[in-house]
Amino acid sequence: MWLRLIPIWDYCGPMPELHVRNLSPDLHERLREQAIADGRSMSAQAVALLQQALQPVGDQPARQRAAIERLQEIRRRSWLPEDVPPAEQLVREDRDVAR
Repeated sequence: MWLRLIPIWDYCGPMPELHVRNLSPDLHERLREQAIADGRSMSAQAVALLQQALQPVGDQPARQRAAIERLQEIRRRSWLPEDVPPAEQLVREDRDVAR
């Protein structure tokens, strides 16, 4: 009895590919260095970075969600009333008081 091995691509179909053009030398080098540090090929590193960057919001780690919520709260609190003077005026007044 012979055992026939079937390549995974015959079972699942071909994997899509992405070719990135016009990559700056600096970005290419940073990707290469990060891939080496993480023990991955450059292709595997690029896939890992894309997966991380494109995660749905519900899949993000709790720490990232908490950071996003803190930033959104800061944004909500940063809206100033209309009667607040411009920042330049406040800086000038502060300088005048310090003299």
